[in-house]
Amino acid sequence: MIALLAMAGVFIMFTAANDPLVAGSHSKADIVPCDIKLVFGVDDRGMSLVSYDLEMQISNRQGRTITGISVHWLDRSAKIIGNSDARCGQDYDGIKPTQSGSCRRVVQKIGGRLLDRLGQDTWTKIINSEMTNFREVWQCAIIGYRFGEKAIKSY
Repeated sequence: MIALLAMAGVFIMFTAANDPLVAGSHSKADIVPCDIKLVFGVDDRGMSLVSYDLEMQISNRQGRTITGISVHWLDRSAKIIGNSDARCGQDYDGIKPTQSGSCRRVVQKIGGRLLDRLGQDTWTKIINSEMTNFREVWQCAIIGYRFGEKAIKSY
């Protein structure tokens, strides 16, 4: 009987160690819709600038102000395809308890200097290729929080 239990324990540990990382290992409450948007702009020298911005809305049920989060990027099948952190709140001042708000992160920038070196066609192909890759991000699993000051003071 002990040998059978030991073998079952080894089997469970082996299976868990070899499972691919999927969102199923996170609670449903931690998974939020997110996407990476293409944002055009101009740098300090007046050159074209493209950034890819990760954004999501979260609801704070933590009891403290959330100033940042760590996330896994998930594709449509809930497979982890990337990770990053994101800063939260308007002007990154955090999201107070019981409130909802946005968390954002610039995940990549492609500047005008690259446009000068490669030319318009190649620069456009790079931008489109990266956007195709980033479109795979469907949801984000929140795996950690960064907190600001305590919202509730104790006396």
